[in-house]
Amino acid sequence: MRPLRLFLFLFVWCCSSHTIFAEMVSADIVIVGGTPAGISAAISARRVGTERVVIVEPFNHVGGRMSETLGFGEENRMVRSSLGGHWNELKERVNKKYGRETPSPEPHMMEEVFDQWLEEEGVLVLKSFQTVRVIKNKFHIQKLIARDAREVKASIFIDASYAGDLLPLAGVSWVIGRESRSQYNESLAGVVLKLKDPPGKIVEPIYRLPISGFEEDGKTLLPHVHGLTTDVVEGAGDQHLQCFNMYACFTSDLNRRIDLQKPVDYDPHEFEILRREVLRNRGKATLGFGRGIPNSKAMINDGVPRLLHWGLAGGGDGYPTANVEKRKVIWQEHVNYTRRLIWFIQNDPCIIESQRKYFQTWGLCKDEFVDNGHWPRDVYIREGRRMVGDTVMTQADLFEKTSKQDSVGLGSFPVDSHVVQRLASPDGKEVVNEGGFLVETPVYQIPYRAFLPQSKECKNLLVPIAMSCSRVAFNSLRVEPTWMATGQASGVAGALAVKLKKDIQDVPVDSIQVILRKSGLPIDKE
Repeated sequence: MRPLRLFLFLFVWCCSSHTIFAEMVSADIVIVGGTPAGISAAISARRVGTERVVIVEPFNHVGGRMSETLGFGEENRMVRSSLGGHWNELKERVNKKYGRETPSPEPHMMEEVFDQWLEEEGVLVLKSFQTVRVIKNKFHIQKLIARDAREVKASIFIDASYAGDLLPLAGVSWVIGRESRSQYNESLAGVVLKLKDPPGKIVEPIYRLPISGFEEDGKTLLPHVHGLTTDVVEGAGDQHLQCFNMYACFTSDLNRRIDLQKPVDYDPHEFEILRREVLRNRGKATLGFGRGIPNSKAMINDGVPRLLHWGLAGGGDGYPTANVEKRKVIWQEHVNYTRRLIWFIQNDPCIIESQRKYFQTWGLCKDEFVDNGHWPRDVYIREGRRMVGDTVMTQADLFEKTSKQDSVGLGSFPVDSHVVQRLASPDGKEVVNEGGFLVETPVYQIPYRAFLPQSKECKNLLVPIAMSCSRVAFNSLRVEPTWMATGQASGVAGALAVKLKKDIQDVPVDSIQVILRKSGLPIDKE
């Protein structure tokens, strides 16, 4: 029996009847996070020849936010020549599943595609594996220990989690929040009330409206207004994150629809800012459902050019560093907010009747997220930890120093930040969505060095999502097409490290590049 088949047979035998008898799984490469980047890393490692590749996923499902309603729409803001590799292969698999081109697949179908793909490639997935401890020998991680006492050991580890969850456990330096504008000399960094000297074309400027953010007394701030513009300093750094939201799936099909009931905590005054925005728009809602999912389904997602939208500004602060229980609380807060907001647009008289009736035709999907109350299993995490390696990608690497000798992928998504804080001017004349903007980038090369921890901290860890970059750079890198590319490159690098018995800092980059070019992943600028 081949080693991989024996490995899978023993694992299945030990894990039968829902009881984990095997406390330890041995692998060559362990990947933390069944995100698209983690899946891509696993597949590329297997294809290069790594025998034992394991993904450990904290949830009971794989696919990350792509299995939670996010389709392929992010590529629409990217340069086509920068896309390829596993991203294109995933699209082909989805289209084959539906028998036609499908830009926005149903969540459960996307998860099926990922599960089948991993099975075909011989990747072992340990679901509901919540890593709580890392055993390390000087500069090398030896094994991960889960909350339920399961263990996995390997020679190479890849952190493909959205929040960089392995970094603190592995003793690797990381940061969170916004650097000041002066730290890396980035014009888009820190608190942003108005874009000054943008390095590229402004697609969405800082959104503001001449609406008072105060109650009728002129002193008390309205709900979802966090302070005054005079409370912050332009360009200053802080620990705040751009807003998260529920990237939920809804349907207008009566046979699939679950109508939402009035939330017990509903108070229409919570959305007074939105009511004022709607009245300025003659009763037309400034938010809605994104259509295009098969079987009469649609998605909801936050939008930068909105004053109050699906994103819960400030709601994600603290999520990346929270434990499992606190993350569940934050998730529930986002679900509750979304329920209340939907009830508002379905029923509040400020919205014209025709739109209210239209919104009332939408509800949750009976056939999506059936084990989680029909809501996505996690929030849309737009920011998490960022590793601090020997090399840190910054704004200059996106706009000026765009060529890299150790390129292992391309980026081209705009620097995209959603609202961080909603602030009122002290004179009561406007409300500003501080920190929300969209600035186009050229095509730039992503260096292998950005995946590497400082060698004095760890020598067998690769980080394709929470990579070593500034917050400005992260806001361009933070999309699935780019992360599938960085995941693919990390898998190749990890496989070579196993094969050559080298630390990840010593893997020859030219060997990684040869394999990536043959696989169809673009790493060279045209």
